[in-house]
Amino acid sequence: MWNNYFYQIQKKYSMRLSQKEPLVIRLDGKDVTKSKELNLLYNFKGSFFYAFEESAKYFSKKYNCYALFGTDEISFIIENPIKLFEDLDSDKNNHSNEVISLFSQYFFNYFNKTYNGNNVFFHAKCFSIPIAKINSYIKYRSKSIMNVITTYFLKRNNIKLGNKKIDVRIAECSKFKEYENIKDIQKGVLYFNGNKLDIGKFLAGEIEILHDKSDEIEFDIDF
Repeated sequence: MWNNYFYQIQKKYSMRLSQKEPLVIRLDGKDVTKSKELNLLYNFKGSFFYAFEESAKYFSKKYNCYALFGTDEISFIIENPIKLFEDLDSDKNNHSNEVISLFSQYFFNYFNKTYNGNNVFFHAKCFSIPIAKINSYIKYRSKSIMNVITTYFLKRNNIKLGNKKIDVRIAECSKFKEYENIKDIQKGVLYFNGNKLDIGKFLAGEIEILHDKSDEIEFDIDF
């Protein structure tokens, strides 16, 4: 009786994930945009950006999926999540709380081994979406990333525009020559199966793999 009672309460707060529909896992760094010491837009070995890119490359290849990241957030869109469920050795119901708790630990481990700084912790969530909505989700997150990046860039230059439209923020960003350095990442950085894609062309309905300076993954992790 008591076992059934508490089990039903547990299930109430955990969504069952589909084994047939694509799975989205989204993580965002805890309090990282507030840090004055950390710059999320600089890309060099050991930087936050570098660790995100290495993580996107690694997990997108491991699960033959999309990975989209920008500033403090990263999304994995896994069309066939069966392999992930098997790797995580989750229960047959594939409850969201178990999947996200296990995956976020593996992500934390990989990210922080490539990041040359204090450990970064992540908020995380996961949910299933229809297969026809994969591109729509990527476009949706790309738009959000662009809003965050331009806002973040301006704040680091002591400019706050509140809820001004994106074209206003871009116009303000363009006044700084440093803005040229982030134009190619302002819509996010997109990977698929370990390959970096041109996100501008992807959003326009085309696929183009960009040349990667290094195809090597520094280390593997055991699940």
